[in-house]
Amino acid sequence: MALPTKDEAFERLEAYQQRLDEAAAQPGGRHDTLFDQAPPGVGLHEIDAKGTVKRVNRQELEMLGRRAEELLGQPVWQFSVMQDASRRAVDKKLAGGGLKPFVRTVAHGDGSGVTAAFVERYLKDAKGNIVGIRTALMLIAG
Repeated sequence: MALPTKDEAFERLEAYQQRLDEAAAQPGGRHDTLFDQAPPGVGLHEIDAKGTVKRVNRQELEMLGRRAEELLGQPVWQFSVMQDASRRAVDKKLAGGGLKPFVRTVAHGDGSGVTAAFVERYLKDAKGNIVGIRTALMLIAG
């Protein structure tokens, strides 16, 4: 199966983030099911307000050739090829700088770089404060 273009990936990821948003607003744990059982090729992770990976789905682990233990508890920018730029971007977003779709090269577990499209959503507490970010990603044709 051919990898999608950047724009195709953005469209699919935006649609899936919308489904997750709707499920999160409903009682019953449907959000967790959608997170853990995302369609093939849709990776998901959540970071806290410090940029630490708190949750990751199986699809993302498979796409990046990694184990959960490698990602959980680590700064998310550690897995970007351009770590300094990634850290600055994460810090700005967590400070309320806004979210928009982007493309970034991330480090595969075998040491190679893979190009992915990213679509994000803020995670907020009951008072509306930003407490983290949920990221959906998809490998794209480079």
